[in-house]
Amino acid sequence: MKARVVSLEELKQMCEQFLEVCISGSDDDIRHFGEDVEVRFINDDGSFGYTYVCDLFFYHDRMYYWSQRKTQKEYLTLNDFELSGSLEILEIFGDIKIFPVIFAGVYTGYQDDKGQKIFTGDVVKATTLMEADMISEGGRTRARMCSGKDYGGATFIAGIDYFGQGRDDYYYILDNCPIAMKYTKRAKVIGNVFYDLDRDCMAVDIRERCCMLAYPYNINIRNLHIKMAHAPYFISKTWQEKALKILKGEPLYEDLSTTRLHL
Repeated sequence: MKARVVSLEELKQMCEQFLEVCISGSDDDIRHFGEDVEVRFINDDGSFGYTYVCDLFFYHDRMYYWSQRKTQKEYLTLNDFELSGSLEILEIFGDIKIFPVIFAGVYTGYQDDKGQKIFTGDVVKATTLMEADMISEGGRTRARMCSGKDYGGATFIAGIDYFGQGRDDYYYILDNCPIAMKYTKRAKVIGNVFYDLDRDCMAVDIRERCCMLAYPYNINIRNLHIKMAHAPYFISKTWQEKALKILKGEPLYEDLSTTRLHL
C-alpha cells in the first residue's frame, strides 16, 4: 500500500521511524523505507531539490538533507550537532554532508497535462469534473464521462494541500470548499506558494498561503500570481543583496506589492 504523508508533522514522524528501522530493521527494510514518499525542499540558493524520507532528518524542528556524494557547496557534518537518541544512528553512514533545507511539499501522485509532478504547495490552473463517471487514479489519468462527451467543468486557479483527516486524496483549496484532485479533468502547474521567503525560515505554512490565494481579500491578485510564478525565492534584506540581484539581472519580485489600496 502506498504510504501517504499529508503534513510536515507526519513527515517528521516518518523520518524518526526511518532511524528506528536503521537500528532494528533488515537491510531490505532500510533500502525500501519510504521509497514511495517523494519530498521536495528548498536549498539555500532558492532552488528546489527532491529526495525521499531516508535522506532527511529533523533537528530542533529544522529539516536537514544529508548525502554521501561529493559536493562543492558548503555543508555541515555530524560534528556540528549534539546527537542524542535515534539521531546517533546517523553515525553509521560515515562522512555525510548535511544541508539545512526548507520543506516544500510532497508529491501528490498526480501530474499536470505536460507530465510535471504536482506537489503540495503548487499552484495549479485546473478544470474539474465533479459529475465524472470515472475519476483520476493519479498520474496523468483524468476524470471523465463514460459517454466520452465533454461536459465542461469548473475552471480555477488554486493551491494544493491536504484537507481534513482523510487519506483519500489531496485537494485544490478554494474559497467555498476544497475539491479533491481525483476530479481533475485538466491541470497545469503555474507556480507555487514559496515566495518572499526569509532565509531564517524553518517552515512555510502551505495551507495559509493556499488560503491567501483562495480568499484574496485586500490583495493585488495579479502581483500575487507573478510572485507565485517565479517562486521559490528569498527576499533581499539588505541593499547589498538587492544590488547583487540587479547586477545579475534578476527581478526583485519581493518589491511587488500585494496590497490593494482602498480609494
